[in-house]
Amino acid sequence: MKNSEPVHIIHCYFERLIKYAEQMKKGFQEEAIHLFRVEVKKLRAFMRMMRPAAEVQDQLKFPRKFKKMYSLTGNIRDRQLCLKRIKEHNKAKDSRFENKVHTLEKEIKELAEKRDYFLTKKEFEEIEENIIKQVPVVSEDALIKKFFEQKLNVINKVISKGDYKDKELHSIRKSVKDIIYIMRIFRDDLKGPLPFPFWNEAELKKAENLSHTLGLFNDACIALSFLEPAQIKKAGTGEKEHLQSVRRKWLGEKQKLKKEILNEMPAIKLNMR
Repeated sequence: MKNSEPVHIIHCYFERLIKYAEQMKKGFQEEAIHLFRVEVKKLRAFMRMMRPAAEVQDQLKFPRKFKKMYSLTGNIRDRQLCLKRIKEHNKAKDSRFENKVHTLEKEIKELAEKRDYFLTKKEFEEIEENIIKQVPVVSEDALIKKFFEQKLNVINKVISKGDYKDKELHSIRKSVKDIIYIMRIFRDDLKGPLPFPFWNEAELKKAENLSHTLGLFNDACIALSFLEPAQIKKAGTGEKEHLQSVRRKWLGEKQKLKKEILNEMPAIKLNMR
């Protein structure tokens, strides 16, 4: 990795974060929030990969205020996701869903009003400048290999235990995504191949398919978190029955996705060449 590449990557991603942050301010549209959060995850994966070479291990991290903004966007997106699912289920526009819909819309509005959590362009630029100052001088590819090995070890550890609870599947998803993010950075941002062979195009496609299914599974888990039995009990009789029906349907979708994940996983190469 050339010494100038880390700075180039960090600068490019901060430009995108500023762009999507400005779009979010106009109304917290789902697409803008999604794009902002994806770019954060890509940059975070890159920084995690570089961190072992930093002079101080706590360097190359987002500051607290940035994390608060990121968390806020996540809370809004989670509610948008659940709201969208309920509306898709309620195509007949049954009035007995109105209370849950109103509650989610109210929570989204309240979160969107927390403008003090939102970073200004100047603050983004200051964070970028501070991170760039901490970027280590790296001229070898060992960091990338080590990063991939760490992610593969997480996945293989879950597989070896055979314990596929939600938390474990979430760990697999994060690890697969981190590898994909780094590969995309080389392919899309640096316009070149990884400095060592790993997943070829066919293997990358299989990993991306698995990542997509894991993402759908994660979305299902998030949506279900807004329909916990204790929450449903508080609803009126008519709405309670409808919400219970929705929860059963979503649980079925979640179980189906889990089966798909377990079927797709053996096709992924989980060792270094």
